[in-house]
This record gives sequence, C-alpha cells and structure tokens, in this order.
Amino acid sequence: MSFNPQIPDWGKNLSANKLKKLLSYHNWLSNTAIKTGLISPKPQQFIWDEFVIHSLYFYKIILDLKLPSSDIYDLGTGAGIPGIPVGIVSDKRVNLVDIKQKRIFELERFLSAHKYLNIKAVKGDAELFLKNEHNATFLMRCFIPKSDLIKKINKYKSINNNNTFIVSSKSSSANFSSEAFHVKQNRFLINKDAYRFIDVITVK
Repeated sequence: MSFNPQIPDWGKNLSANKLKKLLSYHNWLSNTAIKTGLISPKPQQFIWDEFVIHSLYFYKIILDLKLPSSDIYDLGTGAGIPGIPVGIVSDKRVNLVDIKQKRIFELERFLSAHKYLNIKAVKGDAELFLKNEHNATFLMRCFIPKSDLIKKINKYKSINNNNTFIVSSKSSSANFSSEAFHVKQNRFLINKDAYRFIDVITVK
C-alpha cells in the first residue's frame, strides 16, 4: 500500500514546518515505536490516518471550543497519541501521562531529540490527575471505556467543575444525558471513507 500523508481541508493552513514535524513523528512511530513495543506493527498509511490525523481532530476540537490557556493532559498516552501531534501543531503545554516507565523513557528520548519544550512525558497514575487538576483539558484516545470515565468523573465532580474531557469513541455515543454531565459528539472523516467519533464531556 502506498503512503499518502493527506491533511484535512481545515488543516491545510498548517505551516510547512509543522507538517515536517508531523511526518518526523510518523516516521518515529513507524520505526522506533514499533521496535520498542509502544505500538504494534501497522502499515504506514494506518499510522498516519489513525494516529496522526485522528490526533489532529483533538486539536481542532480544542480550537473550536476556544478553551482558555491551560495545561493539557494526555492520559494513558502510550506512544504519545494524541498528545504529541496536539503539542506539535498548537504549541500548548502538553503532559503525556503514562504509568509505565518504559514508555516514558522512549517518549523522553523522542522529545529531547526534537527539542519539544512544550511537551513533557510524566510517569504517573492517571486517576490522580483526574482527582487533583483544575481548569485542565484531558485527552484520552483509548485510556478507559467512556462509561468507566463517566464514573470516575462523577467520583470527583465536586472538584472537576472546570475540566474538559475530550475522548475518542468507537461508535455513536451512548446516551449519558444527566443533570451532572454534558456529552457532545463530533464526527470526523479520517480518510476518504472512514469516520471516527470524538466526544467532549463537561461537568455541568
């Protein structure tokens, strides 16, 4: 399969330098991340569409929401998805949170080599960040099922009133309407015929 690093229409105004950095990250995922077990072997096109382009839609949602300047936490980041692409195109402060030291080590090597000063790899328990952070934006691509996340948010809702949760979904959103939460689903075209869903969850 030939590799075609397409960019969504809304992202065509990204600077050439940022596109170059996204391609460099894609190359790292396709080689080092596979060799070190951060991701399983995948075709280059899959890695671009599912890991890079999908991540850019998290950034688009952040733009659309006009969220105030705040730290971003990518929980269960693994190979830096979606945190690294978001940090590359936005220049926002992004914390890549993972419990496994091996993943943190590989991420630190990548970030240091490319001098991404606004992106930091942090070893830690994601639930502690859910409990302790205020006015934060949490990104989650495949950390925990959405229903479990809702339970955790509910557990800490008294101290999470100003946090925003941007979460990848595999299909149309389940109905989580309640007095406590607001869930807005976004539908995006990843390539010419594949849609993906991302939910925005806020505490009312």
